Amino acid sequence: MRQSNTTRSKREYTVKNLKFDYDKSNDLLYVYKEDSSVYANVIIGEFHIELDKEGNVVGVEVLNASELLSEYGVNKDLLVNMKKTELKIVVRNNSLLIFLMISSLIEEKSIPITMNDLESPIMRAMD
Repeated sequence: MRQSNTTRSKREYTVKNLKFDYDKSNDLLYVYKEDSSVYANVIIGEFHIELDKEGNVVGVEVLNASELLSEYGVNKDLLVNMKKTELKIVVRNNSLLIFLMISSLIEEKSIPITMNDLESPIMRAMD
């Protein structure tokens, strides 16, 4: 059987020098690119992904952060003592994969967030 010659579109980028805030009383983590304008907000469970007008990820808000992120080995101590965050973004075909990188002085954790339908009405509206 002959395979068709398919071209896969792939784009990767990292968003560095992010600002972040962990609100302990509301258990809310907010990671964002300073001085960026949010054009759309895509909700994936407890993750709220913020996009600019060009469709680039400029922020992530995590509700119930300590409970949700504990599944990825992130405890409340790490959230309270964060020193650095980054977002690694991979767009491939019809999927968006975001790695939320959280670092303290002692450890670094990576949390994957996946969206498998970039043809959703919100994403199409951004074109």
